[in-house]
Amino acid sequence: MAALFGMLAACMVLLGAQGVRMVRASLVDDLLATGDQVAAEAAQRTGPFTRIVDLLGRMTQSMLLDLYGAERIKRLAWQLRAAGQPAEVTAQTFIQREAGFASLGLVLMVLAALNGQTFMGVVLGVLFVCWMHAWLLLTLRRRQEQIERDLPDFLDVFAVTVSAGLPFRVALQRVSEQHSGALAEELRLTLREMQLGVPRRQALEGLRERTRSENVSSFVTALLQSEELGTPLEEALRQISKEVRRERGQQVRRQASKSQPKVSLVVTMCIVPGAIVLIVGGMIIGNLDAISGLFNG
Repeated sequence: MAALFGMLAACMVLLGAQGVRMVRASLVDDLLATGDQVAAEAAQRTGPFTRIVDLLGRMTQSMLLDLYGAERIKRLAWQLRAAGQPAEVTAQTFIQREAGFASLGLVLMVLAALNGQTFMGVVLGVLFVCWMHAWLLLTLRRRQEQIERDLPDFLDVFAVTVSAGLPFRVALQRVSEQHSGALAEELRLTLREMQLGVPRRQALEGLRERTRSENVSSFVTALLQSEELGTPLEEALRQISKEVRRERGQQVRRQASKSQPKVSLVVTMCIVPGAIVLIVGGMIIGNLDAISGLFNG
C-alpha cells in the first residue's frame, strides 16, 4: 500500500508539472498578446507549487464561487484591499487559489486514508482548506501593526510641515511621498481619491475604514474637527502623536506581559531538563571510576 501511495503521488506531481507548464505558457502568451505586461510578469514570478495550485483552482473554482455569493466576494475584496493587495492577489485569484488548495488537500486526504493514515489526512485537508484565509488574516494583522508603528513619526513630520504654512493636501502629499510603508500607501491612496473628486470627508472615512486602527481613527477625527471648527491643526496633531506613543507603549507592555508565560514554558520544558542532563552527566563522568568499582565489587 505504501508503494501504491508513492506511485500515485509521483504520477500526480509529473502530470501536474506538465499541465502547469502548458497552462503557464499559454497564459503568458495571452497576457502579452493583450498588452498586460504586469500580469504576464506576475504569472512568470509564481513558483511551481503555486502554479500547480492555480491549475487545480481553475478546474474547481466554479463550485466555490457559488458558495461565496456576491456579498462575501465583496467583503473578500475589501479585506484584500485593506491588506494592501498582497502579491497582487485579487478576489478572483484568491478564490481560485483557495479552490486549488482545497482540491489538493482533498486529494492528499484520500491518499492518506488509502495508506491507513486517516488522521494525518484529515489534518492535511483542514490545513490546506484554511491556508488562504489564515494567510490573509496574518497579512492584514501585520499591515495594521506596521501602520500603528509608523503613525507617531508621520504625525510629527506632518505637524511640522503644516506649521510651515503648507496647505493640508500639499503637506499630506509631501509627507506621504517622503515615507514608505503601509501608512504612506494608504495616505497616497486617499490623496488619489481626493484628486479624482471624492470629498475630503469621504476619503478620510475610507482611510479609517480600511485601516481599522483606533489611532488612525483619532487622526482622522482630528482632521475632520479641524476642518469643521477651524481649530489649529498643528496642536491637534502633536497631541495625537503623544497619545499614540503612550498607547503604543501600553501595547508593548501588554505584549511583554503575555510573553512571560511563554518564556517560562520554554525554560521549564527545554532549559531546565537540559541543565539537569548536563549536571547529572558531569557527575557520572567525574565519578565513573567509583561507579565502575561499585558494580565490579
